[in-house]
Amino acid sequence: MPTAPTPRAEVVVVGAGVVGLTTAAVLAGTGLDVEVWSADDPLDTASARAAGVWTPMSQAPLASSLAWAERSLQEFCGLSRVPGSGVALVEGLTLTPHDTGGHLPPLTRLSPDLRDARPDELPAGFPAGLRYRLPRIDMPRYVPWLVDRLTASGGRIRRHRVESLAEPLASAPVVVNASGLGARDLGPDPAVRPVFSQYVVTDNPGLTRVVVDTTDQRRWVSIIPHPDRVHLGGVRVSGRDDDRPDRELASDVLRRCREVEPALVDARVQRVDTGLLPSRPTMRVETEQRDEGLVVHAYGHASGGVTVSWGVAHAVAELVASGRDS
Repeated sequence: MPTAPTPRAEVVVVGAGVVGLTTAAVLAGTGLDVEVWSADDPLDTASARAAGVWTPMSQAPLASSLAWAERSLQEFCGLSRVPGSGVALVEGLTLTPHDTGGHLPPLTRLSPDLRDARPDELPAGFPAGLRYRLPRIDMPRYVPWLVDRLTASGGRIRRHRVESLAEPLASAPVVVNASGLGARDLGPDPAVRPVFSQYVVTDNPGLTRVVVDTTDQRRWVSIIPHPDRVHLGGVRVSGRDDDRPDRELASDVLRRCREVEPALVDARVQRVDTGLLPSRPTMRVETEQRDEGLVVHAYGHASGGVTVSWGVAHAVAELVASGRDS
């Protein structure tokens, strides 16, 4: 009687975005034989083009996302002391329409060194704001660092487009579905919707502080400086499935960011980065037992992938350990 083929890995992670890579690195660090399957090179993913900040935001399920964000904050603060990781702690300023009076969302209160901004720390014309420190992640450096961490623990990356979760389940007893927008078809999960994201990337005229303008409830502005560039944001379009750059939106973002930070007026535009982010009413981090093996789903984080990445990775690791034990 022929014997069943030996699985090539103990866990296959589908997806090489920041959640998938972080999860794979954590799992490999526990001693598991891990392989990442992705149609794209990790440096060609939307995560690798992200502005790269740990950003206070609320996502459902709120209690879980709060815990995941806090765990990620702790990890990034530690990585800011690791040479070559691409992570640094920088000053941040969120502009608000009025003084908060101490009434802050729970996630905002996690920000290190949080305090009200002094009048001399505010751009001209803005009445109030919050000062804090936050992790800034240089994704073109951080993604290769994550890959190196994975491979140093024995993990591997395989370029392969997954058409069905039955494919990786034929190669490993445990599959982590971190396929992002691809989960819409792989699940299948019709609750997954694309969110179009766009950043204008300019030269850096000497900026070091992250600035977010929330004074207009209809739209927002973000200025995220890295040593060699600045990501200018303010574009999230829910349901848009076209990732081609929108010139009109880019011009509007550039204009509004220059109003907040006049130093950007003469900054040369390098490029416009876009991406389709995986949105879902509730982030899905849970197990599904199939006849072929165990699937752990980890997707639906929209623009909060960096913010929750380490927390989700450790949550998935706990689910994998429990599933293997049972």
